Amino acid sequence: MISFDELPSGVALRRRWCFSVFLPFLLLLTVSPVARLFAEEADEESRYLPRFYPFDGGENAEYRASWNGIPVASAEIQTVPLVIDGKKFYHVKVQARTWRYLELIWKMRDVIESTFEAKTLHPVRFIFRQRENRKKIDTTARFDPTSKKWTVHRQQGSSVKDYEFVSQHAMDPISAVYLARSLDFKVGDALRMEVFGGNSRYLVIMDIVGREPITVKTGVFEAYKIIPRVINLTSSGYAGRVRQATVWISADEKRRPLRVVSQVFIGYISIDLVEGKS
Repeated sequence: MISFDELPSGVALRRRWCFSVFLPFLLLLTVSPVARLFAEEADEESRYLPRFYPFDGGENAEYRASWNGIPVASAEIQTVPLVIDGKKFYHVKVQARTWRYLELIWKMRDVIESTFEAKTLHPVRFIFRQRENRKKIDTTARFDPTSKKWTVHRQQGSSVKDYEFVSQHAMDPISAVYLARSLDFKVGDALRMEVFGGNSRYLVIMDIVGREPITVKTGVFEAYKIIPRVINLTSSGYAGRVRQATVWISADEKRRPLRVVSQVFIGYISIDLVEGKS
């Protein structure tokens, strides 16, 4: 029997949740941050142009995070198409929260939003509102297509920080997941993207290592098995937070992120799809 004293700290859970679901979900999402495509040739860059749009009609999905089989948090994800100044975009909103029985230890009510172009899936705005225990952090990132510059504004209480960087292909964690879902890949491929988080940027390499059946609450699916690797481009070495993660995404036309499993200091965290509509 596992006691509440053995549960990982709020900081550890938050890092695992955000990085494991929004970096690899990053193949989503689930697991799962990919922004610079590192394409040195035109034909290489064309590999990262969207080919499928399984979310074009809108989507609603719910995921549940468990630590060693104990439910600890859930997330609702809503995707809608919209038109701004005559141009089509997609807007994704993620609402993540801890389960009530856990809130004496750690309470989370996070909201993450991303707006990205419908044709290229390149993001234009990213918002992350963190509400964790007494901590309140608001992060807003905007892309200027003329200067190819990202401007990031982060406020925590009275502390305000602003960052800027130039990258034509950099993506936020959510739009990176949707781009990965839209690509045509096969077992043996390795997708490379650049993702930003705050003032840091990461090269995410997603190795498509196999196909296998996987069972989640919504059914049994043939799925791609993906091992993400993350390199911090603003410092040396790998980002250990997702080094031992595995992502499964459905191999059908929906390309739904189904499960993310990530090792933690004690045991593992699993994030599963429990409901999905499109």
